[in-house]
Amino acid sequence: MADPVSALKFAKQSLKSDGTCMIIEPMANDNIEDNLNLVGKIYYSASSIICVPNSLADNGIALGAQAGEEKIKEIAKKAGFTKFRRSSQTPFNIVYEAKI
Repeated sequence: MADPVSALKFAKQSLKSDGTCMIIEPMANDNIEDNLNLVGKIYYSASSIICVPNSLADNGIALGAQAGEEKIKEIAKKAGFTKFRRSSQTPFNIVYEAKI
């Protein structure tokens, strides 16, 4: 995604005042060392050939091969969300909850 901040701003404007935006991301930690497992290696590979080039082609911010929780939280805050938390996770995905 080239512009995740604008995408979240659009989602935010679509919510009621007490609404929640659920953000589903690949399982990734903030530290590279914590992602050096089978799932992380698969996600780094796919992101390096699909996600990053796609974002750069649209003059996007290219979050990197794996964006950890702190980066996603930063983007949600830039989009105007005031509350952010990890809601759930599996070995493959993390679900974040962003509230106005």
